[in-house]
Amino acid sequence: MESRRKNRRSSRRQNVDLFLYDKSNDSQLTVGVPALLLNLSRHGAGLKCSQVLIDGNHLFYAALDSDTIFLNIVFRPLEDTDEEIMTLLARPVWLNRDMEDSDMPFSMGIQFVN
Repeated sequence: MESRRKNRRSSRRQNVDLFLYDKSNDSQLTVGVPALLLNLSRHGAGLKCSQVLIDGNHLFYAALDSDTIFLNIVFRPLEDTDEEIMTLLARPVWLNRDMEDSDMPFSMGIQFVN
């Protein structure tokens, strides 16, 4: 089967936080949700999370077609260092639910926003 990926993905598991962000008024719309970064490429990533409905907002659908609402991904340092926390804006691309995974049943593909 031919791969449709533009860039090679590297497997990298790291804990991150996700929240909805409104760029029009620079505000965080939801509390942060723990997620697991599964893989990373130049333009996007694969994530798993335990929930997608936060504070009455759906992480996937709220940011899917909006011009102002984005997913914000927070990367924390892997160790106790002086390294800064990094955040990236992203758009959701796809969402799947794994009924057999009770801890993190939601898989999401995201595309980074410039």
